[in-house]
Amino acid sequence: MSVDLIARALGARSGPTANTAALIAALRSNGAATRPLERLPASDQPVLTQGGAGANSTINARAYWNPLFLCENPVFTYLSGPIVKAGTTSPSWGYARSRGAAYGGGGRGSGPFAYEFMHSGTQLEIPVFGMGNPGANFRVLVNGCLAGTMALPYNTGQGCYVKLVFPVSGTRRITVETQSVPVNGVNVANAAEIASTGAARPLVTVIGDSFAEGTGAALGEGEVLVMARALGFDCSLAASGGTGMLNPGTRVNFLDPERLLDMTLSGITSVQTGAAAADPKLAVVLGTMNDHLSSPGAFGATLQEAIANRTHAMIDAWQAARPGKPIVFFGPTWPSGPPNNRPPLTVYNVRDGIMEAAWSRANENVWYIDRLMPHLREGVWNTASDQASLYTTTDGTHPTALGHKLDGLWMATVLRRLILSEFA
Repeated sequence: MSVDLIARALGARSGPTANTAALIAALRSNGAATRPLERLPASDQPVLTQGGAGANSTINARAYWNPLFLCENPVFTYLSGPIVKAGTTSPSWGYARSRGAAYGGGGRGSGPFAYEFMHSGTQLEIPVFGMGNPGANFRVLVNGCLAGTMALPYNTGQGCYVKLVFPVSGTRRITVETQSVPVNGVNVANAAEIASTGAARPLVTVIGDSFAEGTGAALGEGEVLVMARALGFDCSLAASGGTGMLNPGTRVNFLDPERLLDMTLSGITSVQTGAAAADPKLAVVLGTMNDHLSSPGAFGATLQEAIANRTHAMIDAWQAARPGKPIVFFGPTWPSGPPNNRPPLTVYNVRDGIMEAAWSRANENVWYIDRLMPHLREGVWNTASDQASLYTTTDGTHPTALGHKLDGLWMATVLRRLILSEFA
């Protein structure tokens, strides 16, 4: 028997580490993609209505900013990383949102926000605040099924309730998701109606670009959110369009100290938990084609060397903050493919720099997953018979809604396999 097989057998006998066991338990118990409305019985389909700005509750007359369960309540399971207050003054300070990504100079974007709880009864109200992204920016899942979507006011600076009324009383898992719209818990008539889901969702951090941000995706269905939901994770997403390891775009690159902090969450606390620091079990870094035209600068003689240098720097930062915990690098992707629009060689340079650096530290719980081989796209977006026309938008770059689902579920597939078969 080979030494490698003996080592693997011994590893299997000893079982996974507590860190890996938490990841495995989550993906086996809680991992599932969003189910369509048709999978939800009519008795569980709510009617959603938006209350007037500043109006009191129609359930118990509580003020719009003072629901029965505030956002800090431990009954809530947050799914988008440590939460922060939406503002520093009344009334926005009473609402919560995700940390988002560092934009440099102390500025931050606010990314997708989500939390879940159990509800028993026929009606509830979600307090929301007029900030966030335009368009469809609020949705509710019931028992994992999409139950309703709304376009809430996003620039009013005012609060209101969104009311859900079910046809019959029942016990249901409620998931609230917004695109940067701050929320403040839930309002009900009786405190006994609300309980925790009891789900253990390990915290995972993700660093990426506009693909990871969800440009082109349906609400709540960006590729990273799809991946995280399919694996049952609490995902702290810090994605910033136009950026990469070398390329700052109009903001800052992945190696900016603030963005490295987004990855490690070292010393970061959540408004919900107060003094309890965030404890990510895994970091995921999505390599990007945004780097393929970058200058190596002081980091190497070639683009490939510079990318390898920056990959090592990200590994060093993660290991300094989270020693022994895994970090997974995905290589860059490309919006089209053979036979008529292969990636330029510089994209392969980016891929190879990440791959070589990660593999040179494979014995340090560093992992690499390629996104160029096999190709995730075939042909080009503007040829109707090509596969890429389904999955790449008319800007020629970003995924369509279908593309985000394809890419997210593909990433979930390979990451799930990695965690189950390779993580110690």
